[in-house]
Amino acid sequence: MPSGTAPTVRQRRIGSALRKARDRHNLTVATAARRFGRSQGWMSMVENGLQAIAPDELSDLLDLYGIEDGPLRESLLHLATHSPGKWVRERVGRISAAALDLASLEEDAAKIRTFQPNIIPGLLQTPAYASKLMAVGPAAKDSRAARTLVEFRMSRQQVLSRADPPFYLPIIAETVLGNQVGGDGAILRAQVRRLAEVARLEHVDLRILPSTASEYLSLITPCHLISLRPPGQLTVTVGDRYNESIFVEDEDEVASHEEIFNLLLSATLSRSASLKLIDEIASQS
Repeated sequence: MPSGTAPTVRQRRIGSALRKARDRHNLTVATAARRFGRSQGWMSMVENGLQAIAPDELSDLLDLYGIEDGPLRESLLHLATHSPGKWVRERVGRISAAALDLASLEEDAAKIRTFQPNIIPGLLQTPAYASKLMAVGPAAKDSRAARTLVEFRMSRQQVLSRADPPFYLPIIAETVLGNQVGGDGAILRAQVRRLAEVARLEHVDLRILPSTASEYLSLITPCHLISLRPPGQLTVTVGDRYNESIFVEDEDEVASHEEIFNLLLSATLSRSASLKLIDEIASQS
């Protein structure tokens, strides 16, 4: 049976790797399925990320393709073994599959890098700031849906306060620090104070892209680079659009995004200078 509404980034990564392994052996889907003792339809669904595969069955399939112990095998088994936390699973059907996918990746991340040229990143937003954003989004006509989305966004933030948090590197354009939401200066002031608090956490390296380097804003649209925990050793790019998230899993594309992110990072203020600027703005409130 297909896995339905379950997050699928892991399944797509596993499927892509299995398809490449099969191609290296010059096997058709039908031949590989017959040798493995499964139907051609099942094999096709696994390769297309539409069917979850149990870790023990994946291990057997990796044996069939001769993928021995090493980073690739460990990565794929890690992807198959990890399951989203209860707080994510409980929201299936109430939150979009893409949002659940994002939360699941954040939950399993060793490193999260984010670039936001227009707003405060979701993992750093206050409830009031997030509510104002939702008030002009697709959920604006449904107050209950809007509250659900805000609550979900706040729940995602627990990843930064847990005992073993990921390293978090957000890049925020300087102009964002002055952009009021909802025409309410109090909301922005509280939001900047929130940034000042989080920026002092040991595992957070918040950077500001100064207005004097605005030419760098054209390099990439809002995005996240999420690197999964070892032995996962895999990075996924998640692009933010108006009402959807675009997941990029191709290794070459992700490597290109990492290169662009590093270029952006080279133009930002240092960690200490970024914090000093945030403190100065917070002190004016």
